[in-house]
Amino acid sequence: MSRLRLAFLLALIFPSFAAFAADSPALTSAIALFDAKRVPEARDLFAAIVAKQPKNVSALWYLGRCDLKLQHREAAATTLAKAAELAPDNALIVADYGTASLLRATELGTTFGAIGFARRGRNALEQAVKLSPDTIAYREGLVQFYTRAPGFAGGSFEKAYAHIAEITKRDPIRGTVLRANVLCSEKRYDEALAACETFLRDHPDTYLALYTIGRIVSETGRDIAKGEAALRRCLEIPARPEEPDHAGARYRLGLIAEKDNRPADARREYQAALALEPSLDKATEALARLK
Repeated sequence: MSRLRLAFLLALIFPSFAAFAADSPALTSAIALFDAKRVPEARDLFAAIVAKQPKNVSALWYLGRCDLKLQHREAAATTLAKAAELAPDNALIVADYGTASLLRATELGTTFGAIGFARRGRNALEQAVKLSPDTIAYREGLVQFYTRAPGFAGGSFEKAYAHIAEITKRDPIRGTVLRANVLCSEKRYDEALAACETFLRDHPDTYLALYTIGRIVSETGRDIAKGEAALRRCLEIPARPEEPDHAGARYRLGLIAEKDNRPADARREYQAALALEPSLDKATEALARLK
């Protein structure tokens, strides 16, 4: 990326720091290292910039992102909190602060400190949603929080389903699959399958809905014929890059065959999965399990 283009992009994201971005070779070099995945080196440069300019939002944000990638989550949360305080209307920065806080809460387990990080993370993501209501990723993060956190830390399936409803308005298939996943987490498997089937009535041959049916059946053993039919239909439809691929569908067919006490069929499906994706470790492990 050219320095001119980089400065222009930073001006769009951080208008008040556009001049610094344009005139700072150090910041440009640090971002180039970050983009090249040379994160430890980039972090050193961002830290040096922040030491000299502690209110530089761009450098603070990137420094926090470096710490996230390096799994220094408490440091990331601390740094991103400063960035969010300086740029409270920037949804991306606020959301990154929320993510760092929730990850730190997960690290701390059931301690009192974890509760504080969890609540701050939730509040930050809720604020990010207010700032950018159409950014689905922020709502997905909240669904994950509300369905995994205990009630005393703010967990709430009711709030999770409310966000899922908003996601569904904006992206029906994404919302449907997310709803099915949450229903499964409550062991409401029949409702999860029904959610996907209802979607397929109006949108037949939707790969992700079909795959989700197959995944649920492969994990629960419910309605074997339905799961196999869905996954075999997946094999006839191209998967998008962001969707589970055909190797994954073959692997799921193997799991279903195992649950149906058909080891020869399971072995054939696992071998087919590995033919498509030789590095699919879980298929290799499944084959070893059959021996």
